Amino acid sequence: MDLITTHLNADFDGLASMVAARKLYPDAVLVFPGGAQEAVRTFLASHDVNITRLKDVALEQVRRLILVDVQDPDRLGPLKVVSTRSDVEVHIFDHHGIQEKEIEREPPPWPMVMQRQVQPVGATTTLLVERLKERGLFITPSEATILALGLYEETGSFLFPSTTPRDVDAAAFVLRAGADLNVVAETLQHPLDPDLIALLNDLLQSGEIYYLEGRKILVTGSTYDRYRGDLAEAVQRLAELQGLDAVIVAIALDEKVEIIGRSRRPEIDVAWIAREFGGGGHAVAAAASVKGRTLVEVQEQLRTLLTQRYRPSLFAQDVMTKPVKSVGADATVLDAERTMTTSGVNVLPVLDRNEQYVGIISREIVQRALFHQLGDQRVGDFARSDQYSARPDTPFHDIEARMIELNQRFVPVLVGEKVVGVITRTDLLRALHDDVLAAHAQPKSLMGLEHVRGVRRREIGGLLRDRLPHPVLNVLRTAGELAERLGYSAYVVGGFVRDLLLGIDNLDVDLVVEGDGITFARAFAKDNEASVTVHDRFGTAVLRFLDGFKLDVATARTEYYEYPTALPTVEQSSIKKDLYRRDFTINTLAVRLNPDAFGRLIDFYGGQRDLKEQIIRVLHSLSFVEDPTRVFRAIRFELRFGFHLSKETLALIKGAVKMELFHRLSGQRLLDELRLLFSERTPRHAVRRLADLDLLRFIHSKLVWSSRLDRRLIDVEEGLDWYRLSCLDRTIRRWLVYLMALAEVLPERSVQDVLARFPFTEAERSAIMAARFTTHNICRQLRQRTGLRPSEIVRMLSSLSDETLVFLLAKNRPETAKRQIAAYLTTYRTVKPVLTGKELKSYGLAPGPLYSTILAQLTEARLDGEITSEAEERELVKQFANRASAATQQ
Repeated sequence: MDLITTHLNADFDGLASMVAARKLYPDAVLVFPGGAQEAVRTFLASHDVNITRLKDVALEQVRRLILVDVQDPDRLGPLKVVSTRSDVEVHIFDHHGIQEKEIEREPPPWPMVMQRQVQPVGATTTLLVERLKERGLFITPSEATILALGLYEETGSFLFPSTTPRDVDAAAFVLRAGADLNVVAETLQHPLDPDLIALLNDLLQSGEIYYLEGRKILVTGSTYDRYRGDLAEAVQRLAELQGLDAVIVAIALDEKVEIIGRSRRPEIDVAWIAREFGGGGHAVAAAASVKGRTLVEVQEQLRTLLTQRYRPSLFAQDVMTKPVKSVGADATVLDAERTMTTSGVNVLPVLDRNEQYVGIISREIVQRALFHQLGDQRVGDFARSDQYSARPDTPFHDIEARMIELNQRFVPVLVGEKVVGVITRTDLLRALHDDVLAAHAQPKSLMGLEHVRGVRRREIGGLLRDRLPHPVLNVLRTAGELAERLGYSAYVVGGFVRDLLLGIDNLDVDLVVEGDGITFARAFAKDNEASVTVHDRFGTAVLRFLDGFKLDVATARTEYYEYPTALPTVEQSSIKKDLYRRDFTINTLAVRLNPDAFGRLIDFYGGQRDLKEQIIRVLHSLSFVEDPTRVFRAIRFELRFGFHLSKETLALIKGAVKMELFHRLSGQRLLDELRLLFSERTPRHAVRRLADLDLLRFIHSKLVWSSRLDRRLIDVEEGLDWYRLSCLDRTIRRWLVYLMALAEVLPERSVQDVLARFPFTEAERSAIMAARFTTHNICRQLRQRTGLRPSEIVRMLSSLSDETLVFLLAKNRPETAKRQIAAYLTTYRTVKPVLTGKELKSYGLAPGPLYSTILAQLTEARLDGEITSEAEERELVKQFANRASAATQQ
């Protein structure tokens, strides 16, 4: 008799492999050695696969044993004795190969192994399908559906890392044979029932996270016994829900402990762990049953095995915040309260005069001391010295356990007695959950943001390589390498990163250094062909390269405001604090440049989420109070990117308007923001948005939105568009033309107020004055006087700036007047005599009043068409020269 079997507690890969093997061994009997998973049993209850019960088989008659999806005799249950008989020929088909890291073991004691097909594919079903294809064997649609179940389950719908192209080819074969994917979906996809949810919750509550070999592994257990479904499926759900690299679960059943492992990374080999308990499987899916031991004993051995085989990879130094904000032991409680407020922290390490660690002090203690009027007392008198501290090499798992056990929200990290970093609850949560979010990361291409998810860390080195010119990319790589040598961390930050993700070209690169930015910049300039300009007061520098590229370098810093609208006070800090001081979440993104993490995108404050959702969001509720100019930047970004203000940001803007904070802004700061806002593509919409938010009155109280203003802004847009297309060799200050439009709708006295409030240059002031007070008369002349000669138009317009002329073009309705202004801008003002000054001197005409008069008359004659050739110019110059000579003789 031929007998086909699989491992204990058969899964769909085992069942499918048995069905496929029967096509190769048509006289064989299919037998389960001992049970099947719940999902398999449910499927068999409604589908006739012709599985023979083990008790109905005369085992002594078996002469050939075909093993599929198994090669360990200990996983054959009662059929183990058959496999070891000398009169039984054993054929093996399996994909559970021995991993590279596994210590060599003796092969199983098969007396007569005639065939052994063990190959590294995603499912044993694949091996059998390939044999069917080779022999040209026909399979029915129902058989194809069972084979598809094995393929889809074992490969996780072809998402498991163990999946190979051969598995996909096998799936194509069974689909062509008529496999019903509706049946596959209905069989493999199960809703979360209440008992499964309770089990998952219990596993999560009792689990421990280990960071080993750079991977996140959950080891957990449960005694929950009400769930009657497939435990393997529950473990798979757990891994998917938490975004873990591996999950190892021990569940106490009636007389045994079931161990189930799932791994998304083959280097974390769960099969090795299962074999240590007498089970088996392959690198990414394995199981074992343990009898005679308690759940606690099994879990303890699991932890020991993991930590012995795989080394910890996440330490205090990887998650701590640095540099550390601290307070001296001799400082007063009031000093500590001020430091906490300006730095935005709730706990401070306390240091003695030698910078040695004394203890910590919390805001709660400070507030109590102030309540008892002890503000002048020494901080050292209240510092707690009994708090848990860590070293840079303390494993993260130990820190997590102690913080939870001691209910401690702040852990200083010490080298000797020197504080080198701190770990807060925020650092703890981020380390625990950043990689969970990163598990949902999409492909590196973020163009159009259709693939952006709310992840906090992502590798975008490929995006840098794709989007940046090679020389710029080399500069960033070199910067990262230098930072590593100096013991610093270097990041590109802000708008450059934002625009990189949006697919917008932007080579305005800001680099932030956790360390001394000026030392870094000087070292970079020394080692590379670059010049450096240093601003010691601000801890910043500018590197300029021979090709014109510029790199702004800053020390990572934090800032606080002495009073609303004040300029910030800046102090050295960490990249996290540096990003927190920025205006909006979309500008808080950073990319690390150090070689070990080049291209790693850092997102502390949800900037990627807001890019995806197209939202402008401030970081904290006092943002506009501390710096009201951020309101104008919010409008600028809103219009530039087509984003919208978040509800809370909009409410905070309205609050700042009610507080009248904008009147406290200096004219220079407000004018700087207006320049930028009105230099965007759609300043008309910006003016309307300012009006909607009741902000126009902070330019001047009498400035309001009106149909007249709207019409003039539309005219200005059209005029500037014409100028851009017609005067390609000239530039224009667009913002100034829009300010002219605003000045036009203000009373004369109000215009004078605006000119007094804002520090315009003399040229800007003159241009605005001309637009407001002179252009009306020019418009009237252009409309009323017919037949104006070009020379008359030149005399009328030559004293006006291009900005004023474009405003004049927008202001004039008659087409005749518009054509005259356009002719001046494009043609008339460029007309000059052919004869040069040297040639005029040859006629005895030296520079002076007469020389200038002759030159002007030549130009006018050229403009008006009175002369059209060089010969006519020379004749005219001779006449001027003769008259001048005659006059001199008289």
